[in-house]
Amino acid sequence: MDVVLIEWAQGMQIMRLGFIGTGAIAAAIIEGLCAVDRDHAITLSPRNADVAADLAARFSNVRVAATNQAVLDASDVVFLAVRPQIADGVLRALRFRPDHHAISLIAAVSLDYLKEVTAPASTVTRAVPIPTVAQRQGPTAFFPPHPTVKALFEPLGTAIELDNESEFHAFTAGTAMMASYFQFAEAISSWMVANGVAHEKAQPYVGQMLVGLGGNLGAAAGREFAALAAEYQTRGGLNEQVLNFLSAQGVFSNVSLALDAIKERLIRAQA
Repeated sequence: MDVVLIEWAQGMQIMRLGFIGTGAIAAAIIEGLCAVDRDHAITLSPRNADVAADLAARFSNVRVAATNQAVLDASDVVFLAVRPQIADGVLRALRFRPDHHAISLIAAVSLDYLKEVTAPASTVTRAVPIPTVAQRQGPTAFFPPHPTVKALFEPLGTAIELDNESEFHAFTAGTAMMASYFQFAEAISSWMVANGVAHEKAQPYVGQMLVGLGGNLGAAAGREFAALAAEYQTRGGLNEQVLNFLSAQGVFSNVSLALDAIKERLIRAQA
């Protein structure tokens, strides 16, 4: 066990955790938590029965409750992980206790709304984890700051405390780039295949290249991304040619426009 996990284990109280909704993000959090410590009692809702049953079969500290209300009754910290389209109906049907701490993973609902539908729960937090928390490599932004949330997510990658809900919108919008990242990898791999490279060679090559570059981002902590972009190109070189072409086509400025649209969508959904 590394130093971070030792310190975490020494300072973290054993908790009763509940999950209302067991989709991909909830499953990733549970996998990450169980990789760190299996002393927490984790109770899952019966939604997504196959996923819930699989998690309960793999981890001895995880069980599936008969109802959503049974999850709340067995938990102190409750993760809300249902789709926004059904959130209102699910949450208003539940009876929260004053000592509950609700952690919402629902992207498009406001903190004020969450406080209303989880009343009389004493504490409500919004969090935006990504699937790589399962491998303990995921940054998780959350608002408002709370020591329990930080203690839960810090061992799963990085816990980032935010100062306001507008900042939270920006982090949530940033997570919308994940699918595009993989599509970018697919575009490179497909071009290589179209130019005579076997798929079984192109796919792992591109994947390893991007993993290596991602690792350099961690190793270069504190350095500006623009400085890294400059470092990975030479005057008149191949990387410079592609970067200049994509810039001229508006690829990078369009990323900003796409994220602006996501942030506006999040704000409208909470109005």
